[in-house]
Amino acid sequence: KTLDAVSSWWTNLHGHAEPRIAEAIGRQARTLEQVILAGCSHPPAVELAERLLALAPRQPGRAPLSKVFYADNGSAGIEVALKMAFHWFRNRGDEPRRTKFMALHNGYHGETIGALSVGDIPLYRRTYAPLLLDCVFAPSPDAWLAREGQGPEACAEEAADALAHLLDEHAGEICALVLEPLVQCAGGMRMHHPAYLRRARELCDVHGIFLIADEIAVGFGRTGT
Repeated sequence: KTLDAVSSWWTNLHGHAEPRIAEAIGRQARTLEQVILAGCSHPPAVELAERLLALAPRQPGRAPLSKVFYADNGSAGIEVALKMAFHWFRNRGDEPRRTKFMALHNGYHGETIGALSVGDIPLYRRTYAPLLLDCVFAPSPDAWLAREGQGPEACAEEAADALAHLLDEHAGEICALVLEPLVQCAGGMRMHHPAYLRRARELCDVHGIFLIADEIAVGFGRTGT
């Protein structure tokens, strides 16, 4: 009997050797086991993309999501997102100073070079510091950091004010803000009030930068709606 107490880093929620999942994997392997998505596609990739887009929340005044880019692990997903954000500004060609990213103190996003660059946990990044990208770190809205008598929402708003100040200070330099919505997992399961996310979204819009939500551990409803 296997006891996987961390659910393979919080993502294997349905257990090991779950019969329906095993059957689906076997059925797929008997049909088409692997086709590289380089200039071509195949029905399972298209079907999954359509199902993911149908699950994506709709935001008033915004076009619905219409694209999916696949990656095979969390760090690679972050790398792709960072590159896309940079490349978008590169393609526009009118803001050559936008080469930096902003992230939160105590955040964790993976252990490849780009993902490490936007992480702030010394255990993971200290050894590789000379290799890392230039990143601006904003104060965490972590409710555990609240002063005596300060509630989680007030703590989040104060951190959002600090974020606003940093974005003003680095105007025209930032491609994207990267954060873990609601829970900094590897940082100690530290949680923050959703008011911070609303402010972060608004501030990114004001400054014309991307908001990258790292939901590798907390997506698909794990933190509610």
